[in-house]
Amino acid sequence: MIAFGAPRRRSFGLLFSLAPHLFFLFLIGTLANKLNVPQVLLPFSREPGRVPFLLEAQRGCYIWHSTHHDAVTIQPLYENGTSCSQRAVLVAESTQPIRLSSIILAREVVTDHELRCDVKVDVIDNIEIVSRTRELYVDDAPLELMVRALDSKGNTFSTLAGMVFEWSIAQDNESSREELSSKIRILKYSEAEYSPPDYIIEMEKQERQGDVILVSGMRTGAAVVKVRIYEPFYKKVAAALIRLLVLENIFLIPSHDTYLLVGAYIKYRVAKMVQGRMTEVNFPLEHYTLELQDHRLTNGGLPSKSVALLDEKTAMVTAVQLGQTNLVFVHKNVHMRSVSGLPNSTIYVVEPGFLGFSIHPGGRWSLEVGQVYVITVEVFDKSSTRVYISDNLKITFQFSKEYFEEQLSTSNGSYHVVKALKDGVVVINATLTSSLQERNSSQPKTYQISHQQEVKIYFPIQLKPSFLAFPHHPLGISNRFTVQVEGGSGNFTWSSSNETVAMVTTKGVVTAGQVRGNSTILARDVQNPSRSGDIKVYVMKLNKMELLPFQADVEIGQIIEVPIAMYHVNTETKEAIAFTDCSHLPLDLNSDKQGVFTLFKEGIQKPGAMHCSSVHIAATSPGHTLVTVSVTGHEEHAWSSATFAAYEPLKALNPVDVALVTWQSVKEMVFEGGPHPWILEPSRFFLELSMEKAEAIRVAEVRLPAKRKQNQYVYRVLCLELGEQVLTFRIGNHPGVLNPSPSVEKVQVRFICAHPASMLVTPMYKAPSGTQPCPLPQYNKQLIPVSSLRDSVLELAVFDQHGRKFDNFSSLMLEWKSSNETLAHFEDSKSVEMVARDDGSGQTRLHGHQILKVHQMKGTVLIGVNFAGYSGKKSPKGISNSPRSAGVELILVEDVTVQPENATIYNHPDVKEIFNLVEGSGYFLINSSEQDIVTITYREAESSVQLVPAHPGFLTLEVYDLCLAYLGPAVAQIRVSDIQELELDLIDKVEIGKTVLVVVRVLGSSKHPFRNKYFRNMEVRLQLASAIVTLRLMEDQDEYSENYMLRAVTVGQTTLVAIATDRMGKKFTSAPRHIEVFPPFRLIPEKMTLIATNMMQIMSEGGPQPQSIIHFSISNQTVAVVNRRGQVTGKSVGTAVLHGTIQTVNEDTGKVIVFSQDEVQIEVVQLQAVRILAAATRLVTATEMPVYVMGVTSTQTPFSFSNASPLLTFHWSMSKRDVLDLVPRHSEVFLQLPAENNFAMVVHTKAAGRTTIKVTVRSENSSSGQLEGNLLELSDEIQILVFEKLQLFYANCQPEQILMPMNSQLKLHTNREGAAFVSSRVLKCFPNSSVIEEDGGGLLRSGSIAGTAVLEVTSIEPFGVNQTTITGVQVAPVTYLRLSSYPKLYTAQGRTLSAFPLGMSLTFIVEFYNNIGEKFHTHNTRLYMALNRDDLLLIGPGNRNYTYMAQAVNKGVTVVGLWDQRHPGMADYIPVAVEHAIEPDTKLIFVGDVICFSTQLVNQHGEPGVWMISTNNIVQTDTATGVGVARNPGTATIFHNIPGVVKTFREVVVNASSRLTLSYDLKTYLTNTPNATAFKLFISTGRNVNLKGSCTPSQALAIEKVLLPETLMLCHVQFSNTLLDIPASKVFHIHSEFSVEKGVYVCLIKVRQESKELRQVLSVADTSVYGWATLVSERGKNGMQRILIPFIPGFYMNQSEFVLGHKDTGELRILGVERVLESLEVFHSSPFLAVSGYKHSMLTTGLTVYLVRIVNFTAFQQMSSPAFINVSCALTNQQEAVIVRAKDASGADHCEDSGVFKNFVGSYQILLFTLFAVLASTSFIFLAHNAFLNKVQTIPVVYVPTTGTTQPGSYTATCSPPHFLSSRPPLVQSRLQHWLWSIKH
Repeated sequence: MIAFGAPRRRSFGLLFSLAPHLFFLFLIGTLANKLNVPQVLLPFSREPGRVPFLLEAQRGCYIWHSTHHDAVTIQPLYENGTSCSQRAVLVAESTQPIRLSSIILAREVVTDHELRCDVKVDVIDNIEIVSRTRELYVDDAPLELMVRALDSKGNTFSTLAGMVFEWSIAQDNESSREELSSKIRILKYSEAEYSPPDYIIEMEKQERQGDVILVSGMRTGAAVVKVRIYEPFYKKVAAALIRLLVLENIFLIPSHDTYLLVGAYIKYRVAKMVQGRMTEVNFPLEHYTLELQDHRLTNGGLPSKSVALLDEKTAMVTAVQLGQTNLVFVHKNVHMRSVSGLPNSTIYVVEPGFLGFSIHPGGRWSLEVGQVYVITVEVFDKSSTRVYISDNLKITFQFSKEYFEEQLSTSNGSYHVVKALKDGVVVINATLTSSLQERNSSQPKTYQISHQQEVKIYFPIQLKPSFLAFPHHPLGISNRFTVQVEGGSGNFTWSSSNETVAMVTTKGVVTAGQVRGNSTILARDVQNPSRSGDIKVYVMKLNKMELLPFQADVEIGQIIEVPIAMYHVNTETKEAIAFTDCSHLPLDLNSDKQGVFTLFKEGIQKPGAMHCSSVHIAATSPGHTLVTVSVTGHEEHAWSSATFAAYEPLKALNPVDVALVTWQSVKEMVFEGGPHPWILEPSRFFLELSMEKAEAIRVAEVRLPAKRKQNQYVYRVLCLELGEQVLTFRIGNHPGVLNPSPSVEKVQVRFICAHPASMLVTPMYKAPSGTQPCPLPQYNKQLIPVSSLRDSVLELAVFDQHGRKFDNFSSLMLEWKSSNETLAHFEDSKSVEMVARDDGSGQTRLHGHQILKVHQMKGTVLIGVNFAGYSGKKSPKGISNSPRSAGVELILVEDVTVQPENATIYNHPDVKEIFNLVEGSGYFLINSSEQDIVTITYREAESSVQLVPAHPGFLTLEVYDLCLAYLGPAVAQIRVSDIQELELDLIDKVEIGKTVLVVVRVLGSSKHPFRNKYFRNMEVRLQLASAIVTLRLMEDQDEYSENYMLRAVTVGQTTLVAIATDRMGKKFTSAPRHIEVFPPFRLIPEKMTLIATNMMQIMSEGGPQPQSIIHFSISNQTVAVVNRRGQVTGKSVGTAVLHGTIQTVNEDTGKVIVFSQDEVQIEVVQLQAVRILAAATRLVTATEMPVYVMGVTSTQTPFSFSNASPLLTFHWSMSKRDVLDLVPRHSEVFLQLPAENNFAMVVHTKAAGRTTIKVTVRSENSSSGQLEGNLLELSDEIQILVFEKLQLFYANCQPEQILMPMNSQLKLHTNREGAAFVSSRVLKCFPNSSVIEEDGGGLLRSGSIAGTAVLEVTSIEPFGVNQTTITGVQVAPVTYLRLSSYPKLYTAQGRTLSAFPLGMSLTFIVEFYNNIGEKFHTHNTRLYMALNRDDLLLIGPGNRNYTYMAQAVNKGVTVVGLWDQRHPGMADYIPVAVEHAIEPDTKLIFVGDVICFSTQLVNQHGEPGVWMISTNNIVQTDTATGVGVARNPGTATIFHNIPGVVKTFREVVVNASSRLTLSYDLKTYLTNTPNATAFKLFISTGRNVNLKGSCTPSQALAIEKVLLPETLMLCHVQFSNTLLDIPASKVFHIHSEFSVEKGVYVCLIKVRQESKELRQVLSVADTSVYGWATLVSERGKNGMQRILIPFIPGFYMNQSEFVLGHKDTGELRILGVERVLESLEVFHSSPFLAVSGYKHSMLTTGLTVYLVRIVNFTAFQQMSSPAFINVSCALTNQQEAVIVRAKDASGADHCEDSGVFKNFVGSYQILLFTLFAVLASTSFIFLAHNAFLNKVQTIPVVYVPTTGTTQPGSYTATCSPPHFLSSRPPLVQSRLQHWLWSIKH
């Protein structure tokens, strides 16, 4: 909860720190929720009904609380019976008449937000009456008066609800004394139609008055209403008074302000409201008078005159002069004259300004011919205010008699009724010509004001057609029809009376057809909406359609419009109504023959004058068909059909126009097309051929064979006489009933018979269609080429004297000859083959063909043809003029070819490509497959084709030989292309100083390259971004590219692009090729020495950056092997060469390109000996020096043997431990490295003395070949001398000396800089003072000379004191260096680290020492660092000089070597081991595993760090303790962070649980015995246990309280016996837990409280229990494993008491399964009882009976304590007891009878079961079924009755019937029977 006084900043901080899902609730609570009032003031009262107040919140549910219950109580109000309260009632409970206060707090139950209300209780000091008005009207609505109470400070009380007041009418001192109740009356709310508050209704029922009342006016006058508080306590509070005036509700007509002209008058009327109706009042008035007051004159008026005069008798006001005055009501009663509510009116006397017109109806000046209109002329003053027009005003109104007829007009001319006569535009005029006689004036006042108005008159609006009828379509297809409008202005608004039936657009387009019905479409004139026209629209059902008469046959290509009429037929009157438009209905056009007619233009349908739709069908093929037109998708199938025929156009095929034949030759004339015989009347078909001269020709009709066309008509015409005539062919059908207007067609041709005049022989050219013929015959050349490879056909044509070619000359005799038979000859020179051919004129003629045989030889031959005469017996006249011979000279040539056949041409106007044509006739047709791509110029003289490109594209150049036999054109494939792409091909990584080839290609479309001869047109050039490389054009060039030589000059990167410009000036740039010039690629080290099994990684420098993958190979893999990372492992002694290449694969060629390569010499040796490398053997005390193991040679460094497999171990020892300490590396950070990593140590000198250091190197296996001679160990030792450092003074004041290496510098600083003037100088007194230089400012520089100098530093203080200090500076060479690590690592007590934690950040610091171990203060050494592998550490220079930063990224040992580049012998080697610092191992983690993470890392104070997890939904982790639960499969990373020291991590891979493993203690089993111990079912989700790692108590607590891993597991049980109709969940309660002790999940199965019936059923149930579990996150994913749990039900007894007599025997019946019954123990507690052995029931399975009797009845009766029979079972741990009591003596006789009855009952029982057996034998089917069920279901049918005594469970031997006679069957039996007979219901 937020405190009320909290600062705003804190509130906002809390607001934004809320969880997102609470933010909305917080906003509601703080910004939206509030109480209806913040403060409440309640009146003090001693009456029983205290004053309540309703406090209400806006939203939410609240708990209300009052801080001062004695003063204020609060009662919540609940909504609709719920526990949610938004309102509460405040009641003042104060009993003291003093001011008390309380705070009401309302707390919201969800957000806990509190609302506050301050409540005060005080005494009423005074009261007053509040009213919205002080004036009432007679018979008007009543007025509400309210009491407002104030305290002594003037504060208003919040409510007075419930307080009793006395209202009364008091005497008005100002008015005359009358009866008090005559003016006003106090009303109850029940008497008025008002809705008062509920408390007022209750008070009025009790005849009390509250703080609110109603008063009503009775008659005019004044009245006083008084109120006081009824409660006696407030009798001293003064009453409140209010004075009310009651007025009459009168009106002045007109009530608005009036404007008059001078001399005009107006007569007023007065009306009043009586009982809701307005009634006019006659003058004079009873209570009022009218007066003109406040006369205000305008400038220039006469003050002696009034503005207007009033006639009081008639209420007429006459305007006198300009100005204004008020007409007011004055009350005759003097006391009422102060009333302000009486009506009044202001009268303005003005001058006229202008006139205006108004017209009715419509109010628009757009009129209609024949209509009557009212035109009103209005007068306005200069302020545009309308002036009242009196009768004495004169207005002249003028209009055209041609356009208007005046029907009525007023005397003053302001009102006219006219009728419009004709259409047109006319102007009306009005003029104010008033002559008003002013009073006391002799001159009349005249006005001349005019106005005119333009009027447009139109004809009445008429819509065409008179009505519209549309068919209704059930699919909602709408009809659209444009209504035509006549009359009106032409601009209309359209509307529909029923838009569901018909809608209309703004253009008058009616849409209807979706809904049946009718509607009226109305068109209103926009200029005058009162003018309109309408049309009725009907949407009706379509019943009938028909096709109207039309022409039935038509020529192909022509169109027939088929008109369609559709109707709605009234079912009663049979009247047919034709639809106006049905063109939008979808029509289905079906033909019995497809393809004869088709729908034209996708079915154009349009209505006409006699039809509502039409179908246009086009004749497409000859034939006839029955066309059926129907409406698709309609409710009733409407259709109509008709037959149509189509025929081809009639034409003369041969001849087309003229036929020319020789004498006695025949012309076959062919006509085609024309009408077919009409299918319905074929007998009326006719055809005829008529001629002019029948004797000159003989005509015979040729009957065509079946294979010829049916519509062709052939006639053979034989020439009998020379001459010319016209033949006419007609075809068609005669008119008939079924075809009244059939089509008839005719065509005419000319027939000529003549002598031949000339002949022509030409080779026959089979030119392709569409090409021109051979031009040789036109040129009349002497030599005509023909093919020397193929036989040629020579054609003979014959012409008459007019040059016309003959159609047939077969009657002539001819002879053929060849001049050179070796070149060509004729096989039959006498005959000629007549071939019919169309020679291009469209007419077929017969030509003479002769085959010329060739012998594939070139040459020239002359061919001749001789004419011998006619083949007839006699010849006609004039034959002597005929030709005798014709000849032609031929040249034999080969076919033409095009060179080149393929080419890609650059699209540039300067490009001209030449294609040569070789051989052929020389007469060619050049064709292109595409136009406008190139400009083709055929150069006939050169026999070539020139192509100039115009547009890009692909084309085929076809060359046709026009004068050779056609086999096909010679072709060339040509591609014209713009520049599409520039391609640069080069190796983009070049080693400095090397050269590579650069190939430039320009590609066109489809990646085809251009020839380089076009490059000059393209302006191809190369451009470099920088000059780190050079380019040189090569002399040797490829045809399709330009080649350059690129030479690398400087290391760096640049970009090379190729640039070209096309014909439009657009630049094309190739993809930039980034060229990297890299330094020479080098592998490090140049030579590598390894022992067998040792691994070291090859490093590299130089080469392309970022470096590509280096491909390693080794020359001898028996010596060493290398992997892809460059890690070399020694195999056996020997040498090998390792090659490393940087290469890539060219994407275009697929070739491997090698950028650079280098090699390393590999030597694998055996360690012959080891030696300890110590840089110095004489050291001062208190210094450190690294020592490490080396081989015999300097190349056998720790890199050579520190990473062998198996590892070598290094054991160090000393002869004297008090002289120095020998510690492993990284001991400064508390790391304890194992012996395998101790190849390097650190010597810490302690005291002066001499000691020996020894190292022993051991190999675990002599067969590994690591040591020479298969030795197992090698050793070495050295001596170290430690001496005391020279000291001049005692140790507490030892002066310091500056130690500098040679060629270094050091900047000195003092503590007085800035405060004093500090200077320094090198003293010259020392002989070697030249070893350093000093600039005077504290900068020391050492040279290349070793020695010692003295430095003097002087400080001149501002206060007059000089300080001087002298120190020594020694310059010496660096002897050795040492690597130390940082930061320090701390572990828990008793724990050590053997490696750096994974993920840790390390800092390595390099320190330098001289030959005796003194540390240098400055450095100038150039260091080189090397690693034996780079995959475990990320290492690099630190942020300070001579420091290195490293990150441990992988497990393993890395050997770090550091040495001086100028002095490689000065080196140090350290092992850096990295291991996991977080336990346990997380390799095999499954969903559900609980992991207790731990680490031995702590901070310097021994405190652990903080745990973090990368993904909490995979491994839910408690960050405080470091325990996690694997909830989902995936990968997560666990972090342990010790701030400022170390941050380590471990990756956790969570696998999906393959299967849940279930188990339980085999010694346990399930039972349903009450209070039985819980059964435990153990579940494991992984392979073993689910608990990983060892858990601390805090982690175990977090598992139990925070992580709750058991929520992952769901446990289930089920009885194995499926026939047992009891769910296991009714018997057992099951839930899951996680056991930290066992590390597995546990399902706890406990027994629920069971009913007796359930225990009874289960007691004999032979069943087990299936148990299984599922993971919540992986439900249904894996196979479910179930385990069978043994179940032993508890036995059941229905008896708790025996009442036995002297000779009675009780039967103790126990139900249970067999093994339970066998383990029962039954014993009695009294010696007077006897329990006989049990016996099994033969009829009922699972029932055992024990007999109980009393041995000594008398002694048993005298027992003071009750006797028991105890029944127990060891299997189920169940114990039951039955009380045995003795029967009293009073029931002896009855008991004897009962004993007899008992015997009878026993016999009856036997009879009952005997009867049951008999019935069973008669009902074999039932018993068989029942036996089958009993066999399957092991639950027995047991009748265990309940006793009939008053004590349930007791057994009375004499007074109870036997148990097996109980009338109520048990639950299982009834359930079994119901199940048995209700199998399928």
